[in-house]
Amino acid sequence: MKELILKREYRPYITLGSLLLPNGDSLKTLERAWINNEPNISCIPEGEYICKWMEASASGKYKRVWHLQDVEGRSAILIHAGNLVRHTKGCILVGKHHGQIKGQDAVLSSKPALNKLRRAFEGSDFKLRIG
Repeated sequence: MKELILKREYRPYITLGSLLLPNGDSLKTLERAWINNEPNISCIPEGEYICKWMEASASGKYKRVWHLQDVEGRSAILIHAGNLVRHTKGCILVGKHHGQIKGQDAVLSSKPALNKLRRAFEGSDFKLRIG
């Protein structure tokens, strides 16, 4: 199983990251700040997770995304598109660059970044190592 590595930079109000793909390319990530793994308001703990491919989330809102398995004390953690911290309730947003939107830290070009991840892994599970 292929492995992706997520290196994080913790800030008081958000968590920024770089997601290293097996081919050497990288994508940027944005998550909520670390708030003791509290559901819906915190990024997830560092560790290794299996990311299972999903054609659609349980709600049907997110299509062709990955679901992180066995996140302690948490459920429904996805890797999906979005730009701002308000677009996530504990999930990992991907983008091509970090930047700002109306003065807020963001990931930019999120849909193209998610499509790049899909081209590399669509239909496949992978291991995500967060450190």
